[in-house]
Amino acid sequence: MNRSSCLVICLTLAALLPAPARAMDGALFQQLEARVDDEHLSDAKLTLLKTAASTNTFTCAQVARLVEQFSFGEDKLEALSALKDRIEDPENKRKLVTLFSFDDEKAKAKALLAHIQKAAPAAPSAAPAATDSASTRVSAATRGSSTGEMTPLLVNQVGAWPDADVRTLAAALQKEDFTDGRMNVLQTAISSRPEGFTSAQLQQLVPSLTFSDDMVQAVKMMDEHILGMTSREVRGVLGTYAFNDDKLKVLRVLKDAITDAENKFIILDEFTFGAQKEEAREILETSKPRSPVYGTIRSKRAIFVVDVSGSMEARFTTNRGESLTRLQFVQRELQSVLKEQLPEDAKFNLVVFSTRVRTWKPRLVAATPRSVQEAVQYVGALQQGGGTNIHGALEKAFADSEVDAVYFLTDGMPTDGKKKAHAEILEDVAAWNARREVVVNTVAFLMGSFNSDNKPRSRELMLQLAKATGGVYRAIE
Repeated sequence: MNRSSCLVICLTLAALLPAPARAMDGALFQQLEARVDDEHLSDAKLTLLKTAASTNTFTCAQVARLVEQFSFGEDKLEALSALKDRIEDPENKRKLVTLFSFDDEKAKAKALLAHIQKAAPAAPSAAPAATDSASTRVSAATRGSSTGEMTPLLVNQVGAWPDADVRTLAAALQKEDFTDGRMNVLQTAISSRPEGFTSAQLQQLVPSLTFSDDMVQAVKMMDEHILGMTSREVRGVLGTYAFNDDKLKVLRVLKDAITDAENKFIILDEFTFGAQKEEAREILETSKPRSPVYGTIRSKRAIFVVDVSGSMEARFTTNRGESLTRLQFVQRELQSVLKEQLPEDAKFNLVVFSTRVRTWKPRLVAATPRSVQEAVQYVGALQQGGGTNIHGALEKAFADSEVDAVYFLTDGMPTDGKKKAHAEILEDVAAWNARREVVVNTVAFLMGSFNSDNKPRSRELMLQLAKATGGVYRAIE
C-alpha cells in the first residue's frame, strides 16, 4: 500500500471517530454566568441556559456553577436537565449530585445523570470580516477578548456591494414616499446584481426605511444576500427596532444568518421581558449557522462543485492562528454545511474537479443521515493537484436534470478542459440553462496566495457566472 492510499484511509477513519468535545471558552462562560446572575426570575435564567446549551458544551464544574445560580431545588433540577446532555466530562458527574440538599432531589439528579454520554461539540464557526482596512480586521478579530465572547473565525469578504453603492441605494429608499415604491427600489437593486451585503451595510440600509413593517420586509428581501452576521451584529440590527414584536419578526429572518452560534445567547439581551426572551430562545433554537463560504442552503436539489486543483494547496493563517490550506478550510466549511444546512427532504451531490472532473454519486441522492455522513467522509479525503477544468465541472453539474442550484467554488482561472475563454464558458452555461432555471451561486475562494493566482480575473468570472444565472456571488480573500 502506497503512502497516498494510507493517508486517504487515515483521513476516512478519522472522520468516523467521534470529534472531541470543546467546552465553553472561559471568557465566554463568564459572560454567560454573569448574565444568568443578572436575571431575577428562574424562567429567564433557564432561557439563557437553554440557548447557550444548544451550541456549546460544558465541563461538570461549569454546570455546577450555573446550577448554583438557582435558589430552589426544583429550579436547580430544571437547570441540570437543560445542561445534562451538553457535558463533556460525564465521568465527573457525581459532584453534581452534591449540589442538592434533600434526598429526593439527589435521587432525581442521579436519575437525570444516569445515562448521559460525552457531549458532541458544535462545529467551529466562521464569520465574515468587514471589507475595510487590515487594521480594522485585526480589531474585529480580537474584540472577543474584551467582550467575553468567543472570537469568531473571520474571513474577508471582498465581493460585497461597494459602500458607495449602498449609500446611493439608501438615499434612493429615503426618497420614496410609499412602501410599494421603497420595496420596488430595493427589489430591483437586489435582483440586478449578485453581490451580497455585509452586516454593516444592512445596518445602514434598514434605518433608511421609515416604518418597522417596511424594515422587516426589507430584511426578508435581502436575506439570501446577507453574507453573514455575528451574534453581536445581529443585536445591532435588532437595536434599530423600537418594539420587541418587530425585533422578534426580524430575528426569525436573521437567525440563519448568524455565523458564531456559540455566542447567540447574547442576542437575548435585546429582549426585556421573560416571555419575549423565551420566544427569542425558541427562534434561535431552530437556527442553522450561515457559512460565510456557502451561505444558507435553500435549495432541495443542489450540487456542490469544488475545485481541488494544485493551487488549493496555498496556505494562510486565520485570525485564530490556525495554519490551513485553501482546501482544508473549504473541506471544513463544506462538511459543516452538509451536516447542518441541508433541508431534511433535500437531494444533493458533489462534483470535484482539477484537470479531471469526478462526481461523488451518479445522480442526486437523498440527504439521509447515512448519505450525509458518507459525503462528509468523501470531502475529508479530498486532495489537491492538477489543473482547473471549470468548463468540464459546470458541464457535469448541468448534466443532472434534477438540479436546481449549483454551489460552485474555485480559486483559479480555467487552465484545462474543452473551453477556457470566459466568454465561451458563459455562452455554454446560457445554452445549458436555456430551458431551465438553474441558479449558480459562486465562490471565488482566494485566501492566501499561489504563484499562478490571477485574483481579479477569478473574481470576474465568478461574478459574471452568478449574475447570468441569478445566483449569489461571494469572493473571499
